[in-house]
Amino acid sequence: MMKKIVIIILIPFLILNCEENPFSSKSSIPHRTIKGFVQLQGVDLYPNGNHSNVFVWMKELGITANSGADGSFELELPAASTPTGGGIADGDYLIYFYMSNYQISSIKVTFAGGEILNDDRVIKINGELRKIIDLNRMVQIHTTIEPNIIPSSFVEDIKVTVKGTPDRNDIFFFLKGIEAARQPTVYSGLLIKNTASGELIYSFNPDTAGTIKRFIEKPYREFLINFKVVDDSLRPTLPAGTYEAVPYVIIESNDVPPDQLIEALSEGYSEFSENYFNYPLYRTGGKFTVTE
Repeated sequence: MMKKIVIIILIPFLILNCEENPFSSKSSIPHRTIKGFVQLQGVDLYPNGNHSNVFVWMKELGITANSGADGSFELELPAASTPTGGGIADGDYLIYFYMSNYQISSIKVTFAGGEILNDDRVIKINGELRKIIDLNRMVQIHTTIEPNIIPSSFVEDIKVTVKGTPDRNDIFFFLKGIEAARQPTVYSGLLIKNTASGELIYSFNPDTAGTIKRFIEKPYREFLINFKVVDDSLRPTLPAGTYEAVPYVIIESNDVPPDQLIEALSEGYSEFSENYFNYPLYRTGGKFTVTE
């Protein structure tokens, strides 16, 4: 009788053990990343300079990241599923580094058995890049505000000047504005960002404004946008605070990124909306303060 009881107890125990996944987390490949640093030409080293928002895209796996202020980035590779495959097929993979007013850069890494292969010039086996990725500038964009300290009751035009200084001869800007026969172009397309929260506070773009393409010739080209901090009834449109004027500019050059890279950017990046803040574009200036 005792033997029967032992058998009854042991059989369910054996069944439960046989039903466990043989590829448990204990035998899977640890989580992996590819990490490194990017550096924008003409920008001071961190912390004096800001190297954030470089878009990093691994083409074949479709994974993305953005650089931080110090230029650091980290791509999270797919989670390992088996001890042999790691979820990544053997072969070469391209990683692109994109900032719209800089030349696109790329590197090649190789995987075998789900692991990164060591390359003495490019990457270590632990996924750390051996060199900083340098991006060469195509055009510098600087925004000035006059005046840059503004009483909330200020009724005159605020002058926003967008200056494009090209490093090469194939640069075009897409801007917002109104064109009329025998009349000077009236530029608009201005987004006002709260510097503390990063949120869109105010936008200036008349309903009749369209998209305008302009060639940026050397040594530089400037575009003037006028806006006010009071509405038609002279009520303030901006409370006291610190802001950044972000002119809408999309860059075109002969340095054409892959279509899939553009598709991988944040949805709506080219819209005249808060989504435009996700467009990878390095610019300087544009800060102003509204006082009581």
